[in-house]
Amino acid sequence: MLNTVLQKTQGCVLKSSDKKQITGVRIKTEKKFGLKEGHFIVCRNCGNTITTPERMISVNEQHIHTFTNPAGITYDIGCFSSASGCIVYGQPTLEHTWFEGLSWSLSLCSHCLVHLGWFYQSGNENFFGLIMDQLADSTTP
Repeated sequence: MLNTVLQKTQGCVLKSSDKKQITGVRIKTEKKFGLKEGHFIVCRNCGNTITTPERMISVNEQHIHTFTNPAGITYDIGCFSSASGCIVYGQPTLEHTWFEGLSWSLSLCSHCLVHLGWFYQSGNENFFGLIMDQLADSTTP
């Protein structure tokens, strides 16, 4: 099933953009960005709990970044310090990274395996860049 998911998303996961690559990544923990206590961020496809508002972070002074891949698909990605409802899949690569110096792997929903975004890492720094259109707000886990 995982191979089927990857085949469906293969044209969508390339990491190139017409925007200038982000350099000198700075990660900062943020407040809840307007979501209330007791809320959860879930997979829009299946409702699986992905993360919480407390895990929202800013990378280079922004929580949400917009990028366009070579296929012309534009993504709004939100940055999170952790996403326990994701599985990280694939060999990390620096190819076409949107954050200079950070390699990326795919992030998939641990329940339905839909592509939710990417996991970025370099040394001790890491975060999830999750596609905002793939997420929903929920008051139940």
